[in-house]
Amino acid sequence: MRATPVRIGLLLLALGQGLPALWAAAAPHGFYRSFPTPDRHWVALFPPYNEHLTRDFGLATLQVAVLAAIAAARPQRLLVRAVSLASLVFSVPHLVYHQLHAVPSTDLAAQTTSQVLPVVVALAVLVLNERRRRGAAGGSP
Repeated sequence: MRATPVRIGLLLLALGQGLPALWAAAAPHGFYRSFPTPDRHWVALFPPYNEHLTRDFGLATLQVAVLAAIAAARPQRLLVRAVSLASLVFSVPHLVYHQLHAVPSTDLAAQTTSQVLPVVVALAVLVLNERRRRGAAGGSP
């Protein structure tokens, strides 16, 4: 499997969304209490804790991560487009919410960066995928 920018972007989406999603699904209270690290508490800044919602968030996010990994292995145009758009459907409102409801924290820059990166990566994958499509079609739209 050749490492292309589209595949690398899809793997970044799969890992960036999949690892926290797996944690939230498998150990929701630990995720709530300790995400992103034991000395940081980004999710706990938004109480109250709800095991059901935290676990469901993890499982729902894990769905897209699995599809991103599959698309990285077999980057068919329609699948790559679908994964990129699905990632944006979550990542853009997530970013907007946190910008509108920023909680004062010494980690604000890191939090913002962690929310902007998935948007940038998904947009880049989408654009690169479309350029690849146009190139394969001989430049036609």
